[in-house]
Amino acid sequence: MNVRRIMLLGSLALLGACKEERLVLHFEQPVTSGWGIDAAYEHAILEGLKNAGIDSSQATLSTRDSGKVVAVSFPEDALGQQQQASLTTYFNDMLKARTEAQQVRLHIKQQEPEQAEGGPLSDAARMLQEKANKMRPLFTSRISAFDTPRLTYQEQEKPGIRLYESSQVRCQVTLGLESPLPHIDYQLNLPGESSSTSMLNQLLGLQSFRLPSSMSIGKSDLDQAVADGHYAYKLITSPNARNKQADELVFFFGELGDVVHSGGATTTDLGKFESVCLERVIAAGRPFTFHYGNSLDRLVAVDYLFSEQAH
Repeated sequence: MNVRRIMLLGSLALLGACKEERLVLHFEQPVTSGWGIDAAYEHAILEGLKNAGIDSSQATLSTRDSGKVVAVSFPEDALGQQQQASLTTYFNDMLKARTEAQQVRLHIKQQEPEQAEGGPLSDAARMLQEKANKMRPLFTSRISAFDTPRLTYQEQEKPGIRLYESSQVRCQVTLGLESPLPHIDYQLNLPGESSSTSMLNQLLGLQSFRLPSSMSIGKSDLDQAVADGHYAYKLITSPNARNKQADELVFFFGELGDVVHSGGATTTDLGKFESVCLERVIAAGRPFTFHYGNSLDRLVAVDYLFSEQAH
């Protein structure tokens, strides 16, 4: 019995010895959990191999460098030239998408403003279109910082009063921009001094109007994501900005629930809100999955250890 066990262990050792490292995956953060690779990362890597047309059942994964590097080993004859080319294309495309996701584009839509008579909203739309037509059609920037998801709630109590109140907790993420962009959201006032115009301006002051425009980060269409209900976004000027242009892009992921608070202190555990907030951010997909969650989008570099001649 002992002899059989020794022979079996010896066979397994020989089988393992026949495998060689072919890919070395470098991640933005450690991918380990406990004594081995995190299950979500393991699944993502094996699914990635399948998507590249590779038999992932032949792959063996091992981690090193404090869990930020995953070596992918295959049997000596597992990867021919076609499989090597497929893996190279697959991972290079992923890294390219990550690089492109640093690029921010603001497109200003230019067209003739509608001349048809209408109410104050039509007048506002016409004013915005006229302003857009005086701007250049494209502004670009790059992401300089990706903040962690943050919870916010409105503190409404008066100074000196310590009454507890309940407010909605909201989820948001802020991106810093290397080069500032023009503002696209405005509070509008119609010209004139009549009482009716004054009343209309009071109503207009309650809402923000956006220039005819669209935004993208890499290949991600922000306005399509807004239409799909993932988030809303707004260009803002940070307190430390050198001019009045927008140097931050804020994403709003909606309300998460009520929190009871007083003087900035809460009586509610915010942990559950933090996890829901992160889930919403990740569910929005790219570019957020390049910075949050456990997926192949957290990959930052790949080393290819292919032989010169495939067997």
